[in-house]
Amino acid sequence: MKKLKRIGWAAILSLLIGTVSEAEAKKYEFSVKAGLNIGGTSPMGLPAEIRGINSYNPTLSFSIEGSVKRELTEKWGVMTGIRLETRAMETDAQVKNYQIRLLNDGRYIEGIFTGDVETKVKNDYVTIPILAVYDISKRWDLKFGGFLSFLTRGDFSGTARNGYIREGTPLSQKMNVDATYDFSDDIKKFNAGLELGAEFVAYKHLSVYGDLTWSLTPLFPGDFTAISFKMYNVYMNLGFAYVF
Repeated sequence: MKKLKRIGWAAILSLLIGTVSEAEAKKYEFSVKAGLNIGGTSPMGLPAEIRGINSYNPTLSFSIEGSVKRELTEKWGVMTGIRLETRAMETDAQVKNYQIRLLNDGRYIEGIFTGDVETKVKNDYVTIPILAVYDISKRWDLKFGGFLSFLTRGDFSGTARNGYIREGTPLSQKMNVDATYDFSDDIKKFNAGLELGAEFVAYKHLSVYGDLTWSLTPLFPGDFTAISFKMYNVYMNLGFAYVF
C-alpha cells in the first residue's frame, strides 16, 4: 500500500512539474529574422563644412538574427537575441574648410580641405538588442529599448579630389590634392544606442518588421581629430521573421 502511495504521489508530482513546465514554455517565443539595413553613418545635423551631397548609396547591408521573446503579462514582454549585421553606405559630398587627414604621395597630411569627398563605410557588428515589447493586438507588436554592438570588421575610407588642402591651418598655402584616406583602424569596437520598431504577424509563423537603431556613442573615439565632427550610426532594419 505504501509503495502504491509513493508511486501515486510521484505520478502526481511529475504531472504537476510537466504542467508547470508546459505553461512556462508557452511564455517564450523564438524566431529567426533576416533583413536589410538602410541608413547612414553621419553627423547629427549637416555641418557647415558640408556644402552639398552629390550622391548617396545605401548599398546592400544584410542582417540575420535569432531572438527570444518572454511574455510577462497579457500585453507586455521582453525580447533579446543576437544579430549579425552590416551597416554600410557610400556618399559623395562637396565640402569647404573640411578638417581631414589624407595620404598623399606616400605621406600623411592633415589640414583644411575644399573640394569633393567620397566616403565608403562598411562595418560588421554583433549586436545584442534589449527590448520591451507591447502587444497592440494579436497581430501588431511595438518594441523599444536599446542595443549593444561589437565591431568585428570595420571599413571607413575614401578619396578627396577636385580640390585643395591647406596643411595645418586655414592660412597655409593651398596644395592641390587627389588623395585617399582610411580611418578603419580608428573605429571604436563598441557601439550602443536606442532601438524602436514594430512587427506585424502576416501568417501563423511569418511576420514582417521594421526596426530603427539610433546610435548614442560616436563611431570614433573622443581624441580622434582627423574629422572635426562626431559621426553616428543611424539605420533602419527591414525584414521578415519566422516564428517557431
